[in-house]
Amino acid sequence: MTSESSVVLMTNERATSELVTSALDSSRRFALADTCHDVSQLGAHLSRTAANAVVVDIDSYSNGVLRKLSTVVAMYPGTRVVVVSTRFDEQLVLEAMQAGARHFLRKSSISAELDGVLEQLLCETVKDVKLGEIISVFSASGGCGATTVAVNIANELRLLSSEPVLAIDLDTCYGTVSSYLSVESQYSIANVLSRQKPIDKDLIESIACSYKDDFHVLLSPPCIDSQNAESLELDNLSEALEACKQGYRYTIVDAPRLAPSVMIDLAAASKFALVVFQLTVKDLKYARSLVAFLGMNGISSSKVIPLANRVKKRGPLVRMEDSKKVVGLDSFACIRSDWRKAMKSVNLAQPLAQVAKRSGLRKDFQKLAARINKCATNNNNAVTG
Repeated sequence: MTSESSVVLMTNERATSELVTSALDSSRRFALADTCHDVSQLGAHLSRTAANAVVVDIDSYSNGVLRKLSTVVAMYPGTRVVVVSTRFDEQLVLEAMQAGARHFLRKSSISAELDGVLEQLLCETVKDVKLGEIISVFSASGGCGATTVAVNIANELRLLSSEPVLAIDLDTCYGTVSSYLSVESQYSIANVLSRQKPIDKDLIESIACSYKDDFHVLLSPPCIDSQNAESLELDNLSEALEACKQGYRYTIVDAPRLAPSVMIDLAAASKFALVVFQLTVKDLKYARSLVAFLGMNGISSSKVIPLANRVKKRGPLVRMEDSKKVVGLDSFACIRSDWRKAMKSVNLAQPLAQVAKRSGLRKDFQKLAARINKCATNNNNAVTG
């Protein structure tokens, strides 16, 4: 464990704040990173900055606070949650545990026990298997190249990390990841999401098909039966993503045409959300609205990576400087246009690392993947430049 582990407090009571602050100040192992006043503030903090532990005072909130807390806890399974209250009965403790809390502490015991409780929980964290990261890929329009981005970013992250990766195809219309990698299976992501029993990493690995030993794919329903492809049951998506993080270093989700609520849930669960577009007026307008939509719904701008695809050196339809102003961010990543290399990759059903190893197009994907991998390895939430 590091010399100082970050702790976030959620409370509306000054007395509780003072108790927790005093307990943490007397310890050299923990530091109070922030105090939040409701679950939405807590979720926003965790989306920006990782925390080792969260102390939640439930006394001054409505009965639904534990239900709301469970949604946030599910997104950050590596963060340990301690619930504190003046009440202490079997039913309340059970509800807290069901919401994802790892310990229930009486307020009268905060000064004497909080330090030891946190030490025990964070030592457990060190022993846990390191969780992977979710990278979501949204598209500003059909045909903008988002699937090409998803497949090649997945492959480059596999090569960089030397750890297994998973690509998930959530396209219920075409499901082109299967064609890009020439993989087939009798099962799809629908078989995962429709399960009533708990979804775990063993289920994911048994249903995913292998492009390589360390590169697995969860196909979309149209790849299995294009005539009878059904819409996905996305209520279980968050649970499925958590299972993916237990089995793979990176899970890259090709996610076109999602409902707004599902898009927010996916972005919240992701380390980074790529928004892929071309330098056209139509794509730029949609990219701007999508970036704004994510921001208005609590997704930190540091997690969103606008990605201009098929960028030409000469004669772009919209100049780069104007594009940045339209999207509303100071910078975004770029992938150059190289139609021949891209088509060779598609026709041979192989990533660029195999068919055009030294091409400039492949180098662009390498650079972006390197930035993502560096930030994920250093637990940094900002990809710059």
